[in-house]
Amino acid sequence: MRNLERPTKQAFYFSLMFYIGSLVLLLLKVSIAPILFSFSLMVSMIWVFLVLQEIMRSPRITNMERLFLALFIILLNILSGIVYFFYLRNKVIGQHKI
Repeated sequence: MRNLERPTKQAFYFSLMFYIGSLVLLLLKVSIAPILFSFSLMVSMIWVFLVLQEIMRSPRITNMERLFLALFIILLNILSGIVYFFYLRNKVIGQHKI
């Protein structure tokens, strides 16, 4: 299995950064805020796809856990990304921080 750890995390952080930037620009009523928001949605789709690949390829979780994780990631996007990267990812990919 190809290691997708780094690109997945980078795509999530870029998406989070663009979401925050677009919300700030929206509050400041800058005209490019909707464009930045749509770009953040596109980057968000990339990291969701990469996370779904990690989940589906993982031999460390059951099929029921796969289903719930996939629904959680798809439906709650940024919130689920924060929970996934800080709490659930070590179980899915099987790496422990030293």
